[in-house]
Amino acid sequence: MKKLAFILLLLGSFTASAQSLSKLEKAVIATVNQQLPETEAFLEKVVNINSGTLNLPGVRQVGKLMADELDKLGFKTEWVSLPDSPNRAGHLVATRQGTKGKKLFLIGRI
Repeated sequence: MKKLAFILLLLGSFTASAQSLSKLEKAVIATVNQQLPETEAFLEKVVNINSGTLNLPGVRQVGKLMADELDKLGFKTEWVSLPDSPNRAGHLVATRQGTKGKKLFLIGRI
């Protein structure tokens, strides 16, 4: 919850200095503020799932929630299972093809 408070504080500081922001930056902040309640609810839902490394169903459940959201954004998602021997759930891989801009590789852990 401390991380969420820090993020909200950071967003608030951007909003407070909005006078020096471009029209596009102000639009981004307005969109973030508009979607904040839904985003907080999603975050709360995800962090309340027991997804410790050895809780394979919980890890898969979080992966499914993330996949659903990434699919909505136009990503192609797939779950990559691991062999039974390491006792790990697997990995969610999301890709999105583009024709311009930089390539990004993001990795996360909830």
